[in-house]
Amino acid sequence: MRRGGGMADAKVSKTFEPKAHEGPTPSLGTMKFVIGLIGEKGSGKQTFVNFIKLISPRLNIRQVRFSDILSQTLMVWDIPITRANLQKLSLVMNDAFGSQALANAARFSIEGDTSDIIIFDGIRRKTEYKLVKEMQNSLLIYITADQKLRYERLNKRSEKVGEVGLTYAQFLEEEKSKAESLISGLGSKADLKIVNNLTLSDFKKAVEAFYDNSLLSVFSAGLLLAFSRP
Repeated sequence: MRRGGGMADAKVSKTFEPKAHEGPTPSLGTMKFVIGLIGEKGSGKQTFVNFIKLISPRLNIRQVRFSDILSQTLMVWDIPITRANLQKLSLVMNDAFGSQALANAARFSIEGDTSDIIIFDGIRRKTEYKLVKEMQNSLLIYITADQKLRYERLNKRSEKVGEVGLTYAQFLEEEKSKAESLISGLGSKADLKIVNNLTLSDFKKAVEAFYDNSLLSVFSAGLLLAFSRP
């Protein structure tokens, strides 16, 4: 390999499927390929996933978002799913159960998964980065964009409670949170970096280039035989 965004109307997407875990840490040997997405909010992570699914409709692709695990917890307690509450819960979980708690929950959620590709979306902590890095046949991608542009996209998207009417000053304050502050540092260690500052069409071309230059090489190596772009 060469080196190198969310929830509609504050609803939990169906990408996270919790299941009971019994016994030792699960083996992930049945999975074909794992992609870890690192990126600031509004950078285009969800759009990346959408394009990958569009480009490769014959592949079984599963998306697992770390924020969905936290959102499930907020829903159980009938607490609004806001970005601030997600960040608070993440810190509480880390303090009470250790920094690996969220990464472990994500790992157990894919136990026995036989998808062709699993995409871990929303890596923000070293333990989550390590989770993907240590998996066989994995690739970490950093998707980023200029701060002002990300704010404009976020305002148009308004996926989470509290995003509607978000001011630029509020956005900048959120960027300083502990959960967000580690992203660029983790991104600097990624296998591939995609800067999403241009048009949607340009971003799609970048995703297609990644698919052709990276994923197809995996296919040809025999990990995902019989799949190619339509």
